[in-house]
Amino acid sequence: MAGDTPKRPLGRRRRNLHRAVLAAVVVLVAGTFVVWYAVQASRPDTYKTGEDHSDITRRLSRGVPAEAPDPQFVDVTDSAGLGGFRAFAGERSSQLPEDMGVGAAWGDYDGDGDDDLFLVSGGGPLTAPDDALARSELYTNLGDGTFSRDDSFPETRIRGMGAAWGDYDGDGDPDLVVSGYDALLLFLNDNGRMTLDERFVSRQGYWSGVSWSDFDRDGDLDLYVCGYVQYIPDVEGRERLSSQYGRKIPYTLNPSSYKPSPNLLFVNRGDGTFSEEAVARGVDNPAGRSLGGLWHDFNEDGWPDLYIANDISDNALYLNHDGQLKDSSHAAWVADYRGAMGLAAGDWNRDGDDDLFVTHWVAQENALYDSRRVDDGPEQPLHFVDRGAELGLGQIALRSVGWGSEFADFDSDGWLDLLVANGSTFEGEGEVPRLVPELPFLLWNDGKFFHDLAPFVETLSEPRVSRGLTVSDYDQDGDLDLLIVGLDPGPLLLRNDTVQGNWIQLRLRRNGHIEGSLVIADAGDAVHRRTVSGVSYLSQSSRRVHIGLGEADRLDSIEVRWPDGAVDTWSDLEAGRIWDVEQGGAAPSASRTSRAPLKVRSETGHPSELSREEFAEFWRRQRAAVRAMKVDMDRPKAIELFRSALELNPTHGDSLYFVANCLVDEGKLDEAMEHLSTLMKADPSSHRAFKRWGTLAAMNADSADEMDRAQDALERAVEINPEATGARMVLAETSIVRGDLEAGGQRLRWIQSTNPDAADALFLLGYVTWKKGDTAGAQELLRQAAKVGEEWLPEGAAAEGDTKTKMHRENTLLGSAYAVWNRTPDLDAAFAPVEKTVRRYQNM
Repeated sequence: MAGDTPKRPLGRRRRNLHRAVLAAVVVLVAGTFVVWYAVQASRPDTYKTGEDHSDITRRLSRGVPAEAPDPQFVDVTDSAGLGGFRAFAGERSSQLPEDMGVGAAWGDYDGDGDDDLFLVSGGGPLTAPDDALARSELYTNLGDGTFSRDDSFPETRIRGMGAAWGDYDGDGDPDLVVSGYDALLLFLNDNGRMTLDERFVSRQGYWSGVSWSDFDRDGDLDLYVCGYVQYIPDVEGRERLSSQYGRKIPYTLNPSSYKPSPNLLFVNRGDGTFSEEAVARGVDNPAGRSLGGLWHDFNEDGWPDLYIANDISDNALYLNHDGQLKDSSHAAWVADYRGAMGLAAGDWNRDGDDDLFVTHWVAQENALYDSRRVDDGPEQPLHFVDRGAELGLGQIALRSVGWGSEFADFDSDGWLDLLVANGSTFEGEGEVPRLVPELPFLLWNDGKFFHDLAPFVETLSEPRVSRGLTVSDYDQDGDLDLLIVGLDPGPLLLRNDTVQGNWIQLRLRRNGHIEGSLVIADAGDAVHRRTVSGVSYLSQSSRRVHIGLGEADRLDSIEVRWPDGAVDTWSDLEAGRIWDVEQGGAAPSASRTSRAPLKVRSETGHPSELSREEFAEFWRRQRAAVRAMKVDMDRPKAIELFRSALELNPTHGDSLYFVANCLVDEGKLDEAMEHLSTLMKADPSSHRAFKRWGTLAAMNADSADEMDRAQDALERAVEINPEATGARMVLAETSIVRGDLEAGGQRLRWIQSTNPDAADALFLLGYVTWKKGDTAGAQELLRQAAKVGEEWLPEGAAAEGDTKTKMHRENTLLGSAYAVWNRTPDLDAAFAPVEKTVRRYQNM
């Protein structure tokens, strides 16, 4: 254009400069994007407890091997005499001491050779008077699989936590320490009679884990007591909320709200009295909110070391050098900074040194600190490496809050398995907030990896608010039984009926305590290590030594390293026996013959002869069926897989029961009833078979005769397990629909007296009362039922306390009438669905 000044072309140097600047800008922008993307990709998403997250919820699992055992654990809590124990009385007030839980301790306090049991009660809410608290109880093992409460034990109404047996006065009888909130008690044992030791003054404080050890090796037991936090009671504090993993947490339930409490070390003076020396010995751990202290000789120098589990603060390891305890937490690489609760130690991989397992809070994974002592050489400093994730113990625990834990060879194959109790600290929804239950872990060790078999055990497939966990062969049949304790609903004693490999047990005896004794046993190519120690969480397992031998039929040799440093060796001990081994004594004496050879066990207890190949194939099909039923929710696929499993083992209880439930869901009632009938014939003591068959028969009865047969089956279920309320509830419903209000009312009142929170029983009892013309009484029962409310059920397929994937949902005759009740107090409206159902049955 005329008048425009023509632009000068850029010179070559300037063009190159522009290109360089442009390239630099491009590189800078691209680099910034790459860095941003990498950070975002590596940064974990905000995790809300229970949500389905592709990274967090994925389990490290290689699939359960075909050679894994068939885990069989039977709930014997009621039949053993422990069903009446109360772990908590009253309603929570959402304060920390109410929720941290309780433990249990096995010990032969009466000297008759079997393990007796002390159960700690949490007592009740901080708002309750002391005389309203539930009692902690001592139970005597009667030797026939049952227990009797020792009524001579001093009445102990405290807000309890932990317990541990230890012969601190050196008279040959195990004494007992019990801890709790503002409670620390010692009980003297005088030939089986327990009395409170008045010389030991209980201290104010929040005392949690307790453990015994002769750490200075002067011949008597010293006591370590963990202090948790300096709690300040504050009912109103529950209204002050903070957020954790998407949950609203009351101020009074957050341990970070309170200063940590120092720990105590009571050094035994040798006369049964103590001097408290934690500060002087450097083990008061004032910055730690401590929940457990484990004495264990990790570096194997003959002196017990001390490892402390701390919540929301670094764990601590004190190595013992000739009685002097030195903090080696960071040097040994075990200053675990997560919220630690449960502790267990054992040589899981049989490499000659003891490893350390730690349970943690939600979203923190559990840890297995593998000892490097043998790998590095005993002359090198002690180190551990956390291998939990690679061994299948990490991501599986992300959803759970882990508590009690133990290494225990539950199938006697020669490898230490892991048992873990879980239970949330989060509150569920509802007018009365309750803690959320969770499922435990039964982690079978194949020598290289841990596989969770709990989903294959019916008694371990119900979530609980668990805390403590212990093991003991309480019935002395050669295998380790399991006790889980918690606040809701209380203790759970599971008898181990799993088919066992060969085994051997040792009762160590000496003129003094046995705490800290180490057994090293050779059996063929395997070397087994067992130490008399362990604290689990607030708990103490049996001090009898159990060693699974697999196919070996004897111990070639054993070496026992006693607490005073003395060493005894013996050889050629036959398997299948309980041996009494005495320090410096003659050859061990046996008290039991060997067990039956390895066979496949059905639920009936009658073994089915199968080859190992058939055994492995049966369990491949069975586990695939359970997965199809519970995980994939594919009922037709599950049915076919269960049928194929039954071709190999036609009377297996789980296969028969589960396939029947799947068939019911698919509308194939006749075939389902046939499978349940098969189970009833194969196992006349199967409570669940008679209850399920009777319930289905009653719901589908078309005549009085059919209803009679249904009631007969339900009566048989009650005979088998008189303590269970489910069959009684259905019997009450059958009485109501047949017009026998008196019988129905009696059964409902029994259920309500046994379980005051049975809202459905209160509802139907209201109906019975209404039909009898007592309007005021019926309205009061409806009010009570509405107050109790429905049990809280978490939403989502993978939430804490998951119930969405329950294997089946049992309907009953009048269960749907209660389910649709909208809490209206109007009697006509509330009971209209019941009336409709009753009319249908009365017209049959």
